[in-house]
Amino acid sequence: MNTFSEIKPHLEQWAQRYRNSALAAFLSWWGNELYGMIPARWRARMVAPRSRLWLLVESEDVSLSVWRGGEQPEGMDTLGAAEDLAALRQRWQTHLRQFRDGPPEVSLLLPPDLVLDAPVELPLAVESNLAQAVSYQLDQLTPFRADQVWHDFRVLGREAEAGRLRLDLRLVPKVRLEALFERLDAIGIRPHIVDVASAPSRSALQVSGFNLLPTERRRPYVNRRARLNWGLGLGVVAMLAVVMGLSLQVRGAGLEQLRAEVNTLRAEAEEVLALQRELEDALDAANFLAEHRREQPVIMDVLDELTRVLPNDMWLQQVQVRERDLSLTGSGNGSQRLIELINGSSLFSDTAFRGSVNIDPNTGQERFNATATITPWGLQDAVAARTQE
Repeated sequence: MNTFSEIKPHLEQWAQRYRNSALAAFLSWWGNELYGMIPARWRARMVAPRSRLWLLVESEDVSLSVWRGGEQPEGMDTLGAAEDLAALRQRWQTHLRQFRDGPPEVSLLLPPDLVLDAPVELPLAVESNLAQAVSYQLDQLTPFRADQVWHDFRVLGREAEAGRLRLDLRLVPKVRLEALFERLDAIGIRPHIVDVASAPSRSALQVSGFNLLPTERRRPYVNRRARLNWGLGLGVVAMLAVVMGLSLQVRGAGLEQLRAEVNTLRAEAEEVLALQRELEDALDAANFLAEHRREQPVIMDVLDELTRVLPNDMWLQQVQVRERDLSLTGSGNGSQRLIELINGSSLFSDTAFRGSVNIDPNTGQERFNATATITPWGLQDAVAARTQE
């Protein structure tokens, strides 16, 4: 509690600085502009107008005129100076109960002749601590000390080049309000604001926008309907935040589940692809072997074709087949015919001697060494030729 009492003056000082700053003026103007763009019916529903009750002090005595404040003030009653206090308290409570949105904001409006209006100029450098500066220099600016009056001020303008700050200072001596506040306390009236009636005529009653009450005597006004609307609005925002959070949570859980399912399906797909690759590799290997075998000539067919095309006076001593290359070593008479005879078969081509042809001294026959190329696709023609024979 002591700690709050220590920091309370600093908080009030900061609040006063903010109220006197250009930022507060801009935000107030901007808010009023935005507020004016909302239709009146929506404004009444969304932002409840502040309930105001004005007490106008009559200049000749301490009787009070009770007004329903607002843009169009409405007279409600007059609390006479000679009336019974008990009856006045009852009537006052009756007036308060007429406000359906809760107790109104009570403003005590002093007549202009009771309040001193003093234009003031101060150095622009004191603006950061303006309220304290005004209190310190009040005895220099007016005939009163700060403890003798209630005062309030409003910034009228700033002259940056001259370094001056123009203020509208309003003050009222405490002694002139003692009897009035004794009567208010007896009736049970505790005003939130002490202001100056800007027009003495009842038909054009307006407020000036000051609050002469000292800071320690000011009571914060609570607009119950506005608080309820703000509470409902914050509740809706909180519910939306919760719904959005739950939606994001559900969405996240769904995404995690989908990711898990996708990972499972991806693993299964990879297994299927691996099996498919293995099958394709096996098929490629089998086809390769089959193709290789198909392309390779059958030895029996080669020997059979050689037997068919060679005459009886030629003998083969060695036959070697390496894939499609055929090597022949043998002997016979008229070996020059060998090239023509072998090339005459559709199974062989490119027949040629390898080296020179020699005469065997023992038999007197020619020894030859020849090469040829086997054409597997000519096997069917070779078989057909043998069949015709």
